Amino acid sequence: MLFLLIFRVNFVRIFFFMTSQSTRIISLTTDWGNKDYYLGMLTGKVYSVSTNLKLVELSHSVPSFNYKHAAFLMRHSFRFFPEGSIHVCMVNADTADNERMLVFEYEKHFFIVPDNGVISLITDYLPNSIFGVPIDSTTSFGSLDSVTIAIEALLSDSTLTDFAIEASEIKRFTQLMPVPEQDGLTGSVIYLDSYLNAITNITFDDFEMYRQSRKFVIYVQSYSHGINRLSKSYKDVEKGDLLALFNSLGLLEIAIREGYAAQMYNLSVGSNIMVRFFEDEKILK
Repeated sequence: MLFLLIFRVNFVRIFFFMTSQSTRIISLTTDWGNKDYYLGMLTGKVYSVSTNLKLVELSHSVPSFNYKHAAFLMRHSFRFFPEGSIHVCMVNADTADNERMLVFEYEKHFFIVPDNGVISLITDYLPNSIFGVPIDSTTSFGSLDSVTIAIEALLSDSTLTDFAIEASEIKRFTQLMPVPEQDGLTGSVIYLDSYLNAITNITFDDFEMYRQSRKFVIYVQSYSHGINRLSKSYKDVEKGDLLALFNSLGLLEIAIREGYAAQMYNLSVGSNIMVRFFEDEKILK
């Protein structure tokens, strides 16, 4: 209580634009699973702030401590929610190197995330205004109170809300980008879905920009496994066949129809996917 009292005395007045929707949506992304009491604690605390909420469990199956996995889920999901929704990430929130939860608005959505670099993986740019809610390091689950304070402030009817300290020296990462080469493009697997499809960081726009109407071969792990056409759907190939397509996110995906591409070809996050372009029947390597 003393910590929260001291924290509240040092609040800075900030303004957040809030939408007028009657029921607010809060999405939750954690690595807690569904067996422990942590989820019940968070859910109970959130509903203690207001019962006029709808909690959406985006995922509680993020691999333990894998905030990059959590960031991928949030980055490619939040735009499908109504504007004004609040998105909470609790992956790595109570580790020794995270001292605060960051609160910010981005593309008319609101986020509460640990200060562990995940913000730079969710957004294309850092918002102008980012605020930090300190975590009580004297407890094992200090982020719970910090998230509750942030949600309470974002749900407030007041346009001027006292709740946060403007954040500086925010931890960030540089997003991994595909590497252009003279005759191709080398990308990386950035996500494996539940079907072990390998999603890469090669976008359709990048592919077409470097392709320049040339023929191509997409190599999976080595030059012994090549794909020379793009599928529109998984049904374009026979069961068990390897395929490449640009998925609903506009990202190059390597898959096996009704199979598990990552398992079959030993793919993991960070594995290289090489695209080679050529003008004639000679395939460049």
